[in-house]
Amino acid sequence: MRACSTRYGLFMSRFIVTAFGPDSYGIVARVTSALAELNCNLADSTMSNLSGHFAMMLVVDGEVDEKSIFHSVQSKCAELNLVVDVKQIDPAASPTLDGDRYVLSVYGTDRPGIVAGICEVLAAHNANIFDLTTRVTESDLLQIYTMIMEIALAEGEDPQLLEMALRAKAELLGVSCSLRAVDSEEL
Repeated sequence: MRACSTRYGLFMSRFIVTAFGPDSYGIVARVTSALAELNCNLADSTMSNLSGHFAMMLVVDGEVDEKSIFHSVQSKCAELNLVVDVKQIDPAASPTLDGDRYVLSVYGTDRPGIVAGICEVLAAHNANIFDLTTRVTESDLLQIYTMIMEIALAEGEDPQLLEMALRAKAELLGVSCSLRAVDSEEL
């Protein structure tokens, strides 16, 4: 596969690189330096500490192959006990699920089913999830669940109907939620 993009007149391929493992100092520095040494460009990324484990997903462009990226990242991070995977992707095969952007915030006492219930409503209203972050925090005797999402609502979908459906589902789940439009410059 070629023709992902061109940079400096070279044909680039696009890859998704994932790495996760016990959190430690320097993971991001080591992974990104391994990519930089291969002259790969970091196009998109998400990284997070998840209950003491660090997880990252990166989209990179480069004039290399999967094995070269894998071996470079593995060698730089050998003692960090990371699980690394690299896959070449075709950017032309990815559908564009864009639309008006919103931020959805959900708060309440932690319990199973919150993410599933809210995401079912989003799917029924053709909302695409661009980012989803959850955290559980201790507050006195309660565990408070917080979920923040960046979503895009498909053209033709009514944000007021979505908000009404979300509030109804949130009430059933015993949580509160709010939906607000986001100006593209905020993102």
